[in-house]
Amino acid sequence: MPSADVIIPDELVRLVSRHVPDPGMPTGADWLDRLPALASAVLQEWDLELDGPPRHGYSALVLPVRSPRGRAVAKIVWPHTEGRDEHRALQLWNGRSAVRLLAADPARWAMLLERLDADRTLEQEAAGSALGELTATEDLGVLITALDRSAPPWADTLSDHLRELRTDLDVALAPASNAVAFPRRMLEEARALASDLLTDNGLDARLTHTDLHHGNVLWRPDPGEWVAIDASVLAAEPGWAFQPVLLNTWPALERATNLRQAVRRRLETLADVTGVDLDRARALAHLRLVRDALWELEAAEVDRMQVTRLVTVAKALAGR
Repeated sequence: MPSADVIIPDELVRLVSRHVPDPGMPTGADWLDRLPALASAVLQEWDLELDGPPRHGYSALVLPVRSPRGRAVAKIVWPHTEGRDEHRALQLWNGRSAVRLLAADPARWAMLLERLDADRTLEQEAAGSALGELTATEDLGVLITALDRSAPPWADTLSDHLRELRTDLDVALAPASNAVAFPRRMLEEARALASDLLTDNGLDARLTHTDLHHGNVLWRPDPGEWVAIDASVLAAEPGWAFQPVLLNTWPALERATNLRQAVRRRLETLADVTGVDLDRARALAHLRLVRDALWELEAAEVDRMQVTRLVTVAKALAGR
């Protein structure tokens, strides 16, 4: 199949172009240049036929296809550390509460996945009413619990992640740092929390989907259930998965009479459903919020609105 048949969505080009590459991995521009030919090669070698317009995630091209195994999607990911083990996690979950993996080509960062209902997300289900919002948060808590496994040896660890974060925080707290607009007290609190957590020997015990939020949950029509997609995993603990849920469906938070209470209600619901200690959940969420804000400030094009949201949610969790 000629590469001209594979259309790369403009929005994917915009998103990937602003990503900061991990060491030893291609820039967004380099990967995008190779993507049409890469997608054509995957389609040809897996005997796939395009079956609809292309879709995309934050860092991946998603092509609806017909395959020898029926209707499916081919997913080709921009190489980055967080997405490296997606196929391994999907193999481990084996379709239980997660999208089913049909084939993988790790060298090309390509996967063949079951076709879910891409037009029915938990994000859409949550829109419109307070009841929908609460139910969606509970559904996410149920999925976090269902995906919980003992951490495999191949997974990166939260301990290593926190050591790197502590170093980044030291840089941000330095007098010459360009992160002067970031609340210093928040940085200091995050550093103290990271140091405290690193004394816990059980920090890396479980496999955690670190990007599980309303938009990364799709409907599986048969038998009729919500399942997780976009498996970005870490050897951590279930509470590390809460932060994306606190940020997603931002308009619902903005409409809330009291944003602070709305954020805390989400956290409390997740902690209750999963059995995670609330103070522990709050500490882990605070660390991730600060980390993501620092990452955003390093982007080629800083999304100031996203930084504001991250800081706003972190402030909502502060205190009692």
